[in-house]
Amino acid sequence: MPRPHVMALLFDTNFNRPPGTRTFRHLDGRPFTDEEQALADDATLEELQAAGVHVIDPEAEAKAQEAAHEMAELLFKYVIPHREVLIPFMTHEDVLTYGRLETIAAAGAHHPRSHKD
Repeated sequence: MPRPHVMALLFDTNFNRPPGTRTFRHLDGRPFTDEEQALADDATLEELQAAGVHVIDPEAEAKAQEAAHEMAELLFKYVIPHREVLIPFMTHEDVLTYGRLETIAAAGAHHPRSHKD
């Protein structure tokens, strides 16, 4: 649950830090005190999001990329054998592109790459 004193501080925070500093500033330009900076640094993800701060979470981004890859593989499992069902939904240009890419993929699948030692 968001802490009211932290939320009050976050709502009065300019999150655009000046270059070369790790210290936040209040909306009126005053730099944070050491105590305020410690509170801001200790803010939870929930508190930051409640204050409207866009937080980049590298772990969440990696999980999202992995999930998107798994979704694509799952879709390919059904799409490739039944691609004729999708053709009516494709634009003419996409059908041409699909045909070109399918030809390239099929040619590569039948010719194993030579490995240099």
